[in-house]
Amino acid sequence: MQQKVHMKFQASKDVIDKAVRRIDAIIPNRDMGTLLSNLLVAIEPGQVSLMASDMETTARINVPVEKAVAGEFIVPAKQFQEYVSSLVSKDLIVEVEQEESTDDAPAAFRVKLHGTSDASATYIMPGNSSKSFPVLNRMSDNKLFAISSAILEEMIRKTQYAISQEDNRYIYNGICFQGAGDLLTLIGTDGRRLSAITRRLAAPVSFPSGSDVVVHAKAIREIQKLIDVADEVSLGVEQRDLFVRVGDAQLSSRLLEGKFPDYKRVLPQEITVQIEISRDRLLEALQQIRPVTEPPSHQCRMVLEAKKLHISGQSTGQGSRADVALDVDYDGEKIEIGFNILYLIDIIKSLTCPRLRLGMNDANKPLVVQDIDDPDFIALVMPMKI
Repeated sequence: MQQKVHMKFQASKDVIDKAVRRIDAIIPNRDMGTLLSNLLVAIEPGQVSLMASDMETTARINVPVEKAVAGEFIVPAKQFQEYVSSLVSKDLIVEVEQEESTDDAPAAFRVKLHGTSDASATYIMPGNSSKSFPVLNRMSDNKLFAISSAILEEMIRKTQYAISQEDNRYIYNGICFQGAGDLLTLIGTDGRRLSAITRRLAAPVSFPSGSDVVVHAKAIREIQKLIDVADEVSLGVEQRDLFVRVGDAQLSSRLLEGKFPDYKRVLPQEITVQIEISRDRLLEALQQIRPVTEPPSHQCRMVLEAKKLHISGQSTGQGSRADVALDVDYDGEKIEIGFNILYLIDIIKSLTCPRLRLGMNDANKPLVVQDIDDPDFIALVMPMKI
């Protein structure tokens, strides 16, 4: 019979709760009760590491603790998170002891969660050995390059809405990272819209030359949840894995395989008509038209003529229609274009500039959206037949 082994730590309840929430989206909801529905808890002197994985993406966050008795175990993640968040206490105490078992049986643990206040509950939950849990891959520091957290947040925010939600376009299910010297470009597209942004970094981008670094949407969302931990993010690629380190958090994710389309080939060689318009005013107009557009196309019509930009939508099933006219500086020939109104709303919401530039050629060419103050950002919405 094995002897009981005790593990223990005490930490701020809110810090543990926040750390779990940063990585809980990795845990597969459809695989509850399996190994991957668990959270790995590794206790070391002065800190505890919390880790989640779905085999493709693995993330670890280190949290400072007190009264640590080292060891590691896994617990059902959703259950652990719910107990921690529900606890009425400033501090959280976790105590673990190994259940008695035969030598050939896997280790099982009795995990006790409680607080330091008289009002706190005491939770008892099962735990198990971490032996078969996925390992977080690591990358040496000299293969990583640094990027400002604020810059990376901006670049992701301005491209992630274009990620495809369709499984049959697998390479479109993520954002493509491209490096050239000290320039980093992020591109998102689903074949019907595209967004690209380029920024100059303080150091060269050390991605493998000649390969597409396409990061899955799930990993992108996790990076977004981690990057506010510190002012700087370290990135790197080795073989087919992306590595991210920010503060006390680390993440590795398997890259999407395949050839990402050359976005520059989609960009119009010339734009016949360009108008400038208030970002807020255009967004306000589009949001008024949106309710009458019909799913799944959410088609609206934009007509440019005689100092006016007309935006309209209609629902043939409900017999509804809406129109908005905006004043613009345009005296040329009439131009009409149809497009999915949600796509344009997504683009505008991602931007913070006061004014936009809209570019049009004809009904068969994409609508181009640019930030007047940022020549290194461009977005396209492909036209729909009117």
